[in-house]
Amino acid sequence: MMMSPREIDMLLCAIPLLWAALMDWKKRIIPDWTWISILLIGGVSAFLLPYPTPAQRIAGFLLPGICLLLLAVKYGGVGGGDVKLAAALGFCFGLNALAAILFFALPPACVYAKATRQRSVPLAVFLCIGFFIYAGVLFIYGLTC
Repeated sequence: MMMSPREIDMLLCAIPLLWAALMDWKKRIIPDWTWISILLIGGVSAFLLPYPTPAQRIAGFLLPGICLLLLAVKYGGVGGGDVKLAAALGFCFGLNALAAILFFALPPACVYAKATRQRSVPLAVFLCIGFFIYAGVLFIYGLTC
């Protein structure tokens, strides 16, 4: 069975996202190559896939990026790498998919922050968890075509 372009897109993004999560967990740093590669994958897929539309990609890039940037400036706890990684995921998968990823990522991140009494959490780890839950739901229900 042949993989759909959306499945290939998700598989290619999984590699840098896993690396970002590992580095964020160990060193609290998200390497630039991870979010840049996800952004480039999104740029290439924008020409190959009809969905998400360019408007959804731009909204997915700007809205979460701006919101996280404002949170980082006002309250701290959100690093620049987290902002860039979320914006790259938003551009690659669109605003709706990023909302679903964040839906699965942010509650465990909040629980982790409460349990460890930390103000700053390795957000890439939870974005990765949210991404894989989102991808699993899509695969289970056959929505990746």
